[in-house]
Amino acid sequence: MDYNPPKNFIEFKYGWHRNIDFKNEAELLKDILDEAEKENDIQHYIKSNGKWFIPASLFEEYNFGHHEAYIAPEQALGNEYRVDYMLLGRNSIGHQIILVEFEDVNVDYKLKNSNMESESARKGLIQIRDWKRWMDDNRQYFIKSCGLYDIGRNIPSWGIYYCLVVGRRNRMDDVANQMRGQSQRDTPGLHIVSYDRLIDNVRKLSNGF
Repeated sequence: MDYNPPKNFIEFKYGWHRNIDFKNEAELLKDILDEAEKENDIQHYIKSNGKWFIPASLFEEYNFGHHEAYIAPEQALGNEYRVDYMLLGRNSIGHQIILVEFEDVNVDYKLKNSNMESESARKGLIQIRDWKRWMDDNRQYFIKSCGLYDIGRNIPSWGIYYCLVVGRRNRMDDVANQMRGQSQRDTPGLHIVSYDRLIDNVRKLSNGF
C-alpha cells in the first residue's frame, strides 16, 4: 500500500542501512551510554547527530517494520502528552505503532533496600500508563490528528504498543527482572528494556529491520 507520511515522519527505505557500520555505531553508543547520567544525554546524542536508527532499532523487538518503517520524534498525544518517539511499521497484517519513552540511563531499576521501582522506572511506568489511558479513550482522534487517517483501517485495535527504555542490564538483578515482567503482564502491550538492548539491536541492523 502506498502511504505518504506527514513531514515529521522519518522513513527508513529499503537499502538505507548499506553505508552505515552498525558494529562501530553500537560501540559508539555503548561509550555514550557508559558516560551518560540523564535521559537528555542520550537524547542529545541521537538528535544532534541524526542517529534516528538508535530508537528505530526497537523494531527488532517486534515482528513488524519489515515492509515499511517510520519514526516520528516527539509525537504529540493531543495537548496532554508527548512521546519521545513513535515508530510506525508494517508487515503482512497491517500497520502497527510503538510509543517509546526514554528514561534515565545509569540507574537501578529497583530501589536497593526495597522491592519497589526506582524513581526513573516508576516515572516511566506512570507516563506510559497515562498514555495508554489516553489512547484507549482517543484512538480515532489520535489516528486523524497525526496524519494516519489514510491507513487507520489497517491499524488493528491491538496494534498500538508501548516501550519503556530505562537503566542498564548490569543494574537489574533477578528481583528487578521479575518486577519488570510483572509490570509487562499488568499493562497489555508494554515492553520494558534496558539501554543495552539498544546496543544489541543496533548491532543487528546490518540486515535492516
